[in-house]
Amino acid sequence: MYSRIVMSASALCLCGCAAREVTPVSMSQPGDDALSCDAIAQQIAANGAAEAKYRHDDKEVENGNIAKGVGSAAPFVGPLIAGSTDLSNEEQVKARSLADRNEQLRYLANRKGCGQ
Repeated sequence: MYSRIVMSASALCLCGCAAREVTPVSMSQPGDDALSCDAIAQQIAANGAAEAKYRHDDKEVENGNIAKGVGSAAPFVGPLIAGSTDLSNEEQVKARSLADRNEQLRYLANRKGCGQ
């Protein structure tokens, strides 16, 4: 009976992580063509800082998942620990989308002749 409860709880934890939806930043956004060179530069800087934070957070999640993987070998509570593993890759998706957005902004800045 106890093992059924533990397995059910683990399955619920895994389903919660797997079902989390991540919304990336769009590469191009309405109003991009109207941005000034200064506004583009500010967005690139802000996106770069946010991307660095997401990459740092992703590394922390990865390290936590490694620890949870090791802890999952523990008898009785192992499945619960394994069930709390973050499988969403949310930080990776957001960091990549910000990098893609910055590529689009750099292209736009180049097209407008910013920084020349």
